[in-house]
Amino acid sequence: MDRLDTVERLIMVRMKRLPFKTSARWAWAMALALPVSSMAQLRLPPPSPDSNDGGFTWSLGTSVNNGPSYAGSAERSTGVRPVIGLEVGRFTLSSGGGGSLLDFDIDARDSGLTARLFQLDNFRLSGGLRLDGGRKGADDPILRGLPDVERTLRGRLSAIYDFNKHASLRSTLSQDLLGKQGGATLQTLARYEFLISPRTEVGFALGFTLADATYMRSYMGVPASAAGTTTALPAYQPSGGMHSTHLGLEVKTLVSDRWVLFGGVGYSQLRGDARRSPLAVKPDSYSVSLGLAYRCCR
Repeated sequence: MDRLDTVERLIMVRMKRLPFKTSARWAWAMALALPVSSMAQLRLPPPSPDSNDGGFTWSLGTSVNNGPSYAGSAERSTGVRPVIGLEVGRFTLSSGGGGSLLDFDIDARDSGLTARLFQLDNFRLSGGLRLDGGRKGADDPILRGLPDVERTLRGRLSAIYDFNKHASLRSTLSQDLLGKQGGATLQTLARYEFLISPRTEVGFALGFTLADATYMRSYMGVPASAAGTTTALPAYQPSGGMHSTHLGLEVKTLVSDRWVLFGGVGYSQLRGDARRSPLAVKPDSYSVSLGLAYRCCR
């Protein structure tokens, strides 16, 4: 805001020196320009993929999240998680959605460590790594007696196309790299973002997720070795295909020059073999989140 105060003082000096009609024209012109300056504060210019700038941007905060214990669960859980984001050149480190707060721009910033690999006009590729926490039987009563899904490291490749400054399409392939039966998923997401004020941005997202047989059997299957012995659930062996569809709304607003208040609601539906799983007690679910973070400083 110091920049805006300086501009306003300059305007007042100019108005005192100019005749009334000229001053009025200056006042109208600057009145129209000030919201644009505020928008520039909200949306920091992203660095060029080929830039060698040594500067960095970071965000740090916390968020409260409420959602199902796992996809398909009838149980809900609420937790507090850290929000971390760091961008250095073409590399971004993000956790808890912190990467999306580095700039109010159309790039959603994947979780984990991401590198921008290639960009041509409105099309770009990024690659990254992310830790996948897996799933424990203790996460939900219905999971007790089922094999745990082990933690693993996932590799990720994303293709993004920006139609304009508001709309984008992203497709992300995520693969278990350690052979922990995490399988692979392909998520495609369309986003539309716009400013409702110089300090507040709203974003809508609509998409779907495909999963291979390994992922589906680990997360939605019931192995024959466990059915009727360690669990009362019947054996179920899903195939690969459509896993789920998603709809989301996000809001970010600057409460000061550096503090960002953000939140969102999401709605998801399991599809295909995932929806037919005995683990899909509640195949339609929603999630909500609210957080506060500090961001600084390129």
